Amino acid sequence: MKIKDLPARLGRKRAVALLILLLLCVGAVIFAENDYFLYDKTIAEVVSVSEELTATTPALINSTEYQYTQQLTVEIKNGEHKGEQAVMTNRYSSSLVTDEKYSKGDKLFVEVTSSDGTLKAVCTGIKRDVYVVCVTMLFMLTIIIVGGKKGALSLVSVTFNVLIFAAAIELYHRGLDLFGLCLAASVLFTAGSLVLVSGVNKKTAAAVVSTLCGTAVTIAIAYIVLKVTNGKGVRFDQMQYLIKPYEEIFISELLVGGLGAIMDISITMSSSMSELIGRDSQITFSALRHSGREIGKDIMGTMTNVLLFTYACGCIPLIILAFRNDVTLSDVLNNYLDLEIVRAFVGGIGIVITIPTAIFISARMLRGTDKTAQPKVGDK
Repeated sequence: MKIKDLPARLGRKRAVALLILLLLCVGAVIFAENDYFLYDKTIAEVVSVSEELTATTPALINSTEYQYTQQLTVEIKNGEHKGEQAVMTNRYSSSLVTDEKYSKGDKLFVEVTSSDGTLKAVCTGIKRDVYVVCVTMLFMLTIIIVGGKKGALSLVSVTFNVLIFAAAIELYHRGLDLFGLCLAASVLFTAGSLVLVSGVNKKTAAAVVSTLCGTAVTIAIAYIVLKVTNGKGVRFDQMQYLIKPYEEIFISELLVGGLGAIMDISITMSSSMSELIGRDSQITFSALRHSGREIGKDIMGTMTNVLLFTYACGCIPLIILAFRNDVTLSDVLNNYLDLEIVRAFVGGIGIVITIPTAIFISARMLRGTDKTAQPKVGDK
């Protein structure tokens, strides 16, 4: 093979690999659409629907609630009644707060009974695994197309972290300490993720050390503040259904929740310091610190906003429901968003602390590792 033909050949190989990946993703979706045999619960598909308006009731804020009754015919997809049809009645309201509206083609988990030779079904849930598989496959396809090898390693990293998280939950159910498990899992999350994505090198080591140091200082500050203030100003009403002490669970949430942002900051600063040192091995510590500080200023605000939006978005349904019931903004902030705001602020503190920490650690670990400056592509 001639050297000039190598780029075209590599392009064809990449295209073939992506085509195979696309076919695998489509196959996974088709399999999820027809995986009835994997379930012990009875699954039925809605084949016909008829509905009528049965009642109208007044609701809050000058609105009206409409009540509907659906008569459905469903086809059993697995179990002893496979292939047979059953009838089902479903009632739902226009707000759909506590009920569901079913349409033709929906897959439902049902309980089937026989009465006078007619099968009757009662819905116990909706089969949604195909949607999960679709989103997962789309995520995998996108990250591999954009990231290539790095993207594939990122997927491995995500899988690794999911397995660690599942193992930590299992160990917690067996009686181990929650905070200790979260602490150990955080170390594994950090080391595993960064090593898989960036490899084993000093840049990765600097990022791992920076992440752990930044997280440790952040959690220490949060713990000290909670103890000194005795938790005043932090409302744990949303956690009142829990049996264990609220503070321990809250600190564990802060530890795991802020880890991703702190890890991102650490690898960004470490990579930046490595690039600067690679271009000029004689760069001074003062110049590195100045450059790192300028980079940190650019990413500090955006990462803090990422944390705020990530924590707050989970409360959007409750916030909308509260506003529809004429709850004031101050009550919404106090009763629905207070813990999320605290988590976002603690994460923001972690980001701010991690920037100078990562600059110092990366500069100390990386500076002087290259004896001569290495020219980069594009340098003149």
